[in-house]
Amino acid sequence: MESNGFILKKNNDYYSQSLGLIAEDLHDENVLTKDSVLFFIDTVFYVTDHFFS
Repeated sequence: MESNGFILKKNNDYYSQSLGLIAEDLHDENVLTKDSVLFFIDTVFYVTDHFFS
C-alpha cells in the first residue's frame, strides 16, 4: 500500500491524501494477491471530501 501512496495510520488502516481514500482492516487475511493484482476481502473503504474535488 505504501508503494501506492498510502500511509499506514494505525494497525492495518491506510490513508491516501492525494486520492482522498481511507482503507481499513487490510491485514494479511483480508488482502490477497495474484499476478500482482490485489484482491480485498472484508475491507472497509471510506472517501473523504477531497475524493469529490
